[in-house]
Amino acid sequence: MELVQDRPAADQMDVARVQERIQQLYEELSPQLKQAARHVLAHPEEVALTSMRRLAQHAGVKPSTMVRLARALGFDGFEVMREPYRQWLRGGEGAYVARARNLQARGEQGAVSLVREMMEADAAAIGGMAGDDDRVSALLACRKTLVDARRVYVLGLRSMFSLAHYFHYAYGMAYDNGRLVHGNAGTVFDGLRGVGPEDALICFSFRPYARETVLAADVAADAGASIIAISDSVVSPIALRARHVLAVENASPSFFNSIVPAMGLVQALVAAVIADGGDKALDTISEAEEQLAKFNAYWQEPRRRRKT
Repeated sequence: MELVQDRPAADQMDVARVQERIQQLYEELSPQLKQAARHVLAHPEEVALTSMRRLAQHAGVKPSTMVRLARALGFDGFEVMREPYRQWLRGGEGAYVARARNLQARGEQGAVSLVREMMEADAAAIGGMAGDDDRVSALLACRKTLVDARRVYVLGLRSMFSLAHYFHYAYGMAYDNGRLVHGNAGTVFDGLRGVGPEDALICFSFRPYARETVLAADVAADAGASIIAISDSVVSPIALRARHVLAVENASPSFFNSIVPAMGLVQALVAAVIADGGDKALDTISEAEEQLAKFNAYWQEPRRRRKT
């Protein structure tokens, strides 16, 4: 069923207006159309450059869903909806600039709704993962791979570094075989030295995919390591040779895609690994806590002197 009767010509629409239209009609869309819409909102450059079939594959929907989304928004078809995105790219404006321009167009009055939309998008993504039995099973399979690994290499570059760093830090409280591949001074591949069939690499990458992360995942896969890919699509470049793929929704009304759902997934994965660690993990955590206490790592309120 189509939601919009008037069908604007492509030359009368720009990306900002198309994105605004999606946001206005979002709650009226079916679950499949919402999934497609979130992907279009998060990846405008892909709409311009990718075939409809490939775009649908990345979004996890059927190609016909993209056609229905275009018609629901008032266009004659997907190609008509795509045209504003092509014009936008030909104009030379980057994806982040276009999204930031969208935010500014809301004005001060739109700030409250923007904050709410961002929180609602994150809550919906996390809630969707919690209710997905297949995703929970996949997470537990990742846990076994990590627990059985000789070494666990952890890689996330650029905006994904925060996810990699958190996993490495929290995992390291209970296990001493983690290695953060940080890439400082161009040393990404140095950090993978010694990787082999008994090891695991957990890597994080979302569009636009960091080139070195993709190459590093290939290096580890060539060495026989088990790849755990946490990404925005089951067909992302780091997922193609992965043993496990945890696809995470990251669409956001902001100019930058959200890492909140991925962080929720990482925290759940760390907790699952610790829960399976037995006495050895408990001993390592205890040692870590004793060391932190010894060095006064955490601030404590000074004791007040009693008045005499």
